Amino acid sequence: MSTLLLFFFRLLIILAPVVLLVGLFKPEWLRLRSKQPDPLMTFVLAAGLFMAGFTGASKTYFSADEGAVEAAKEDVIPTAADYTDRLSAAGCQPGSKPGPTGASDDEETDDGIRFSVRTPTNYKDTVAHPLLVVYAPAGRDREETEEFTHLTREATAAGFIVAYADHRRLSPEETVRLAEIPKAVEAKWCIDRKRVFLTGHSDGGTTTMAIAFFNGTKHIPAAIAPSAVGIRGDDLTDRNCVKPIPVMMMHSRRDKLFPNYGKEAIEWWANCNQCATKKYNLEDRKSLSGKTMRWESYYRHELEQKAKDLKIGQPLPNTAPVQGVEGCVAYSGCKDGVQTWYCEGSGPHPEWPGRNKAMIEFFKAVKTDK
Repeated sequence: MSTLLLFFFRLLIILAPVVLLVGLFKPEWLRLRSKQPDPLMTFVLAAGLFMAGFTGASKTYFSADEGAVEAAKEDVIPTAADYTDRLSAAGCQPGSKPGPTGASDDEETDDGIRFSVRTPTNYKDTVAHPLLVVYAPAGRDREETEEFTHLTREATAAGFIVAYADHRRLSPEETVRLAEIPKAVEAKWCIDRKRVFLTGHSDGGTTTMAIAFFNGTKHIPAAIAPSAVGIRGDDLTDRNCVKPIPVMMMHSRRDKLFPNYGKEAIEWWANCNQCATKKYNLEDRKSLSGKTMRWESYYRHELEQKAKDLKIGQPLPNTAPVQGVEGCVAYSGCKDGVQTWYCEGSGPHPEWPGRNKAMIEFFKAVKTDK
């Protein structure tokens, strides 16, 4: 429903200048109660359409579908976890972690970043839990992000503790501050610091990626699952690779705000993870005429070929479908066997991809005993 409303409000914005132009140059085409409006009335009508469309679109951009919200209310309620396979896991001393069971809504880092925490309803303070930190899209606070992603129930059932962060303006400094949330959670809850996982949508996805490759924060996540990132291949050209890390990149082929950024970003990660990516070998330097290209021509040819390989709708080179996960492909031959996935959706940019189960299973499969 929110997508239809967004389309409607955008239509009003488009209609506003149309009405104004028609009123100025073809006023006979306009009729209000069988009367032709004067220029002032035409201007008021156009301005009203524009303001209604602009206000409605801004309020609807990241609004969830009402039906989906009603159907998913239970998804923001923590549930019990199955601890049978974790009884021998190294944990914490009894009473050493004061964090409460269930929902905690007013947590704060030393830098004043507010976040909420959700634990399994049968939380055991002596068992080291995996932690999932969810970073917010632009304009969302921690409560709205929980309702937007619906990760709480599925994650707590799998034995995760979940933290939802307020949105902060994108900058390197704010990214470093947001990266302090896992440390703040660990101070009060029993966390396995080797199993800290990050996800987020739009600005939250960008934050997730940045934490994973910034020098001062790259040691924090064991794996990441960014969605609708605002980082493209050109932004990563001069960025040094980090050690191989599992990545589940989620992006929509209909994302108009960051078109195709996800494909460009996952190619960078696949190369950093030393996966079997497409190589542009010396043989490719020969043109159709058989003559060797000059380096400038080869470079231009390489860029053109990469653009074709990463074109929207084209399958990523050197990937294969992930069994049982529709829309996801994986690279092979990655160092240490780290999973490197690209999952493509078909919704607009404001829509969460909804691959919660696949994401949780992706994180659960990460090996941390190296």
